[in-house]
Amino acid sequence: MPSPSQLALLTSVTLYPLLLRLFSGPSPSPQRLSKSIKAISTLHSILLTTLALHVLKQPGWRIPAAGATAHLSPTTKFNVAGKDGYPDDAYNRLISARSEFANAVTAIEAGYLLQDSIALILEARAHGGAKQALDKTLLTHHVGIGTALLVLHYYIARGREAGIYVIIMFLLMNSSTPVLNLRWYLRTFARHRRRLIILADTAFVVAFFVARVWLVWKILREYGRFHGMGAWEAYWRALRIPCKLGTGALWAANLGWWVVMVGNLVGRSRNFTLGGQ
Repeated sequence: MPSPSQLALLTSVTLYPLLLRLFSGPSPSPQRLSKSIKAISTLHSILLTTLALHVLKQPGWRIPAAGATAHLSPTTKFNVAGKDGYPDDAYNRLISARSEFANAVTAIEAGYLLQDSIALILEARAHGGAKQALDKTLLTHHVGIGTALLVLHYYIARGREAGIYVIIMFLLMNSSTPVLNLRWYLRTFARHRRRLIILADTAFVVAFFVARVWLVWKILREYGRFHGMGAWEAYWRALRIPCKLGTGALWAANLGWWVVMVGNLVGRSRNFTLGGQ
């Protein structure tokens, strides 16, 4: 019998295409198809953010701790050194805790990213196949994260998953997507609403910082707290090299995009104040 996460993955890859067909109709115009894709993106991001917040508060997380040493205080030497030079995370809920509900949430995200990758390609074709019609950055993001989540479910199926709590925390990055889509809609279909566009840009800059820059620091802080470390000390001393490289690259990229967005927002706001277009 399929597991809850497998059922969630199957439901996700089936339901989202049906929703796209329902929203866009049998022969949609390019504009209607784009609106439908963004509408589903907004609904999905709200759903995933709500589910992630809910599952993080659930008491049903379990920590197998097979062969673990014992409950370790932040001052325990083994907690700092570990078996291979890294802190022991056997009792750290961010790394070792498991939840069928959480696994199902990650499956919903994986299914969405899979179908939305196809939808983005179909959208570009509907707009004449122009290179500028395909959001390559978003497509690369979807393929990369979606593939990683599918690999995760390979391990889940074998009972070898780890870091699920952290992954659910990372899914909170979806919370900035509704503002992003509102910004897209105003820029595409209401270009004359300059004041609203500036307000949407400002809201997105704030939402992006909280959901995609500050959140990374928050996760590091929560991880480090278990080991009696601060966020940056945990990053340098506790994270294994693959996690350190991945987390550092993600944070640097998000911070870089945020700085660029702030600069663009300041320029557009000044132009608007001076009466420009």
